[in-house]
Amino acid sequence: MRRITQTLLALLFFALVIEVVLISPNEVPDQSKVGGATAGVEGEVKEKNANSAISDDPSQVQQQMEGVHVVETRNENKEWEMWANRAVGFKTQGDLSVNNVRASFFSDNGVSFLVTGNNGAVETATKNMIVNGDVVTTSSNGYVFRTETVEYNSQARFLRSKTPVTVKGPRDSLGGNLVIEGKNMEANLTKGEVTISNDVKAKKRVRPDEDMTVTSNQAELYGHSREVKFTGNVVIDMHGVRISGPDAIFHYGQGSDLPESVLLSGGVKVSDVNKWATSDRLNINLAKNQFIFDGQPRVVQDNDELRGDRIVFLDGGKKVRVQNAKVKVSEQTLEEQHIDGTALTKAPKINIGQKKKQEPK
Repeated sequence: MRRITQTLLALLFFALVIEVVLISPNEVPDQSKVGGATAGVEGEVKEKNANSAISDDPSQVQQQMEGVHVVETRNENKEWEMWANRAVGFKTQGDLSVNNVRASFFSDNGVSFLVTGNNGAVETATKNMIVNGDVVTTSSNGYVFRTETVEYNSQARFLRSKTPVTVKGPRDSLGGNLVIEGKNMEANLTKGEVTISNDVKAKKRVRPDEDMTVTSNQAELYGHSREVKFTGNVVIDMHGVRISGPDAIFHYGQGSDLPESVLLSGGVKVSDVNKWATSDRLNINLAKNQFIFDGQPRVVQDNDELRGDRIVFLDGGKKVRVQNAKVKVSEQTLEEQHIDGTALTKAPKINIGQKKKQEPK
């Protein structure tokens, strides 16, 4: 019974394609006149016909078509739409092999993804799809993903790639782009979000003379904003400073194409050649070039230590402001800063913006 049902679905699918080709082989037909059956059967696209539109066994070819355009619907909403220069249907599998593929996939919240590639295949029973060869996926908010293979699972509503992927964000006012590299990609069409995972590396220009690099286990991109979240062993390098923590979120100001701040939480460590600092949370204000430590902040330089309710590094760390400061200063520091054994001429090495007097010994 299942085989009869699949055969009927395949015949309906081929009838749809043939009708489109006969009516207008070189033009895209009116979308309101083209429809597809609702997908809902679990399965993965078979790769054996994805690399060529010609079957290894010509006797299995049932149909060969040129200028194909197909629309698939789900609950009366458009699920995906595909164009191909050529398509071949096979008798036994009930599948299509296609060349020069262009397919649009639509999320439930208005975000869409356009996928192009050299060739691919469609499972008529499940409405799953695979696209191979120089695959480029473009999101509706301007991110471009380049990889070798993208698979679409209709039931799970996911676009996936298990091959290395390079992501380039929209061009910003500094003339640069956010660039992310990873080993895998997964686009959730229910949420309109994309996850890049495994050995993630990113680079972003944050000021005219400064780039920020990021490594992590995973990066999340959101369909309706430019915000990016990095999670898992996050390491950020910028201007001689290394920042590490479990996650980091890049926030953009309203109407701005440049990140305004980076928020890290869950335990953060910051270090440069002279000192290191820890806290529960860190807010990097890129616009003001400030590092704001909250949640048991602590700064250590040599044998000197600074604590407080909040510690703010101003001007990229050249100055420090502390709320309710508690300073632990080594004897060596005190000796270096004595004049005639009467007073300190400058603040301790960790500058907290005020001078401290020292009683003569």
